[in-house]
Amino acid sequence: MSKKVIVIGSGPGGYPAALRLKELGADVSIVEAWDFGGTCLNRGCIPSKAFLDTGHRAHAFEGLRKLLKDGSGVNFSTDMLDWEKIKARRADVILKLRSSLEKLFQAKRIEVIRGRAVFSGPNEVTITGPQGETQKRAFDAAILAAGTRPSFPPPFRDYQAELTDSDRVFDLPRLPKSVLIVGGGVIGLEFACFFNAIGVKVEVLELLPDILAGEDPQVTRAVRSSFEKRGVKFHLGKKTVKIDASGEVKTVELEDGSKLQAEEILVGAGRAANLEGMGLEAAGLAWDRRGVRVNDRMLTAVPGVYAVGDVNGISLLAHSASRQGEIAADNIMGADRAFDDSIVPKCVYAWPEVGSVGLNKAQAEAKGLTVKTARAFYLGIGKAVATDETEGFAQLVFAEDDTVLGAQLVGGPATELIHVLALAVKLKLKKGDLRELIYAHPTMAEAIHEALHK
Repeated sequence: MSKKVIVIGSGPGGYPAALRLKELGADVSIVEAWDFGGTCLNRGCIPSKAFLDTGHRAHAFEGLRKLLKDGSGVNFSTDMLDWEKIKARRADVILKLRSSLEKLFQAKRIEVIRGRAVFSGPNEVTITGPQGETQKRAFDAAILAAGTRPSFPPPFRDYQAELTDSDRVFDLPRLPKSVLIVGGGVIGLEFACFFNAIGVKVEVLELLPDILAGEDPQVTRAVRSSFEKRGVKFHLGKKTVKIDASGEVKTVELEDGSKLQAEEILVGAGRAANLEGMGLEAAGLAWDRRGVRVNDRMLTAVPGVYAVGDVNGISLLAHSASRQGEIAADNIMGADRAFDDSIVPKCVYAWPEVGSVGLNKAQAEAKGLTVKTARAFYLGIGKAVATDETEGFAQLVFAEDDTVLGAQLVGGPATELIHVLALAVKLKLKKGDLRELIYAHPTMAEAIHEALHK
């Protein structure tokens, strides 16, 4: 008799888990309270990339100006962009991908239950459907993959209705002339990049001393400098004490008495796990502000109950959630797999792009390791010069014996190139192993080749 498994949430943690369970012969059902695909597909990873693509096209067109004939009459301006069409394109992208995913589940004959699942015991959930109807489902194992929602730190949480966030920004009724983005992490920087590219005045407010907390200082310096050259203003290490969101122009007062004003304030200072009201106590699950506690097998303290993705707080990335979902599925079906956070690529999809994996220099030294670093700049790479993408660099971190410990890429297709270096970290390759590769010419990957010969 096959195991009966309930997956709660159809985002990047839940749906790969369900597909894997089906492949392994489980009797699997997936429960979704909102749109299929979760935050990533509907109001996160995918729609933000559709927005960024629009911004990148506008940015690229500006770069063509110096190649136009004198008096050609081409007079492109970001004022010509249609906000409603930008939103419609994003909606079309989501619809295509969501429809494809739903059809895949139909083809695999995986039961999809529309509704909200609440634990009513360690081996049972109660599901409330769209019309208020309820049903109880017993399970042999369950995977909690409920995802997250935008988090509003104080004092912004008192003004959630008047401000916007990384979910609601996609549906703003009109394009603001100015936006203050609260949070200098990945979410904040990607939206800063987009709005700046389409002609909106952008300022970024960050409580910490620098953007992209935890990143290598060389990376943050390069990204911040690039944004500032394009007109984005940063307010770092600043604490907000007062907000006035009553008028058309909203005001934030900082601890030092200075004031920042913008038509929209976008709070992108992180996300919180969707755990309230899920009956975790009834299941015997332990959780805190970071999420449900799990071991490296994704197993909670309750036998048979797993938690993957953002709800466990280990690695708040869609691709981490997918790997965790697959690991949980395999372990439910008898395997013994563990999640390795050290090989997770961390990406910023603004421009310049950022891709990092493993340890940076400071992190390695904090572990007591003696390290060496090597860096090559795109300014010396033929493809970068030919395509006018000379911002950034490739930086590698090695142990004393030349084992690759980590890498940080800024600029070019950093989010694509980082994978070969993730493999190097995973396999504990040495500098000489990577030198054995033949790097096609001309490519941006040659920056890695150059760094290996420093």
